[in-house]
Amino acid sequence: MESTIRPKLRRSKSTNKGIVYAAIVPTILFFATFFYYPFFTNIVWMFTDYNFLNHPKFVGLKNILKFIHDQNAWHALRNTALITIISTPLTLCVSLGIAMAVFYMKLGKSVIRGAVFTTYIVSTIVASIIFKVWFNDELGYINGILTSMGIHRVPWLTDPFWAMAAIIVLCVWLQMGYFMVVFLAGLSNVDSQLFEAGVIDGANKRQLFFHITLPQLMPVIIFSSIIVVATFLKTYPQVAILTNGGPYRSTETILMYMFDQGFQSRNVGYASVIGIVIFMITMVVSLLQLKLTKFFSE
Repeated sequence: MESTIRPKLRRSKSTNKGIVYAAIVPTILFFATFFYYPFFTNIVWMFTDYNFLNHPKFVGLKNILKFIHDQNAWHALRNTALITIISTPLTLCVSLGIAMAVFYMKLGKSVIRGAVFTTYIVSTIVASIIFKVWFNDELGYINGILTSMGIHRVPWLTDPFWAMAAIIVLCVWLQMGYFMVVFLAGLSNVDSQLFEAGVIDGANKRQLFFHITLPQLMPVIIFSSIIVVATFLKTYPQVAILTNGGPYRSTETILMYMFDQGFQSRNVGYASVIGIVIFMITMVVSLLQLKLTKFFSE
């Protein structure tokens, strides 16, 4: 009897191992091919002179020193930081406001929620083209509304200030649908008994929001801020279509500058340095936000 059971157990164990390997091996191969190999190759190229045609030639710290003294790179970093610092709180506030409005709606909740979420489903390229038509200086839809109201046309895409404002509006518009859904999930988990206790104690709506709703949403807010910051640090297609980095490089982001160096100038080693810098900034910001999460939880 035991002799017949043991082979069956061995076959079942080998079958389970086969299923585990079949699930894990493709995942490992995928990450190794599309994530780890490019990342470590990027680290090697940052110390070389390479332009896709010649063999990589070791140049030491030349590319890193070039980045330190490159004013265009620092200007692109400043533009990226400006977009991130302004767009992140705007996205969170707009998404939370819409989520609260939808959460307490009595009629049409599903329709409004679906309509707002479509802003996230729309392709970034398509949305950027639509916004470029809207923000056109001469024939744009927004300037048409302004002139009909007796207001002067705004140079949305030709003035540095207004071009940056147009990009920020587009960034917020693209992300608010997704984070509205995230905040709706967070609002559904808010303890209703605390609300009832607050109402009994005579708290008004503002006090209920700041002392009950907002503290319970803090984990959701920290999570959303990490995702938003990582997204806005990689802003590229919106800028490439709306302004192409202009006017006068006033809206050029660091990712756009990296692509320009890597694919147009074919300075692959220098573009690799910029890529590592973007990775390090994203990692440091994410770690700081995680530390804040731990601080607030304590």
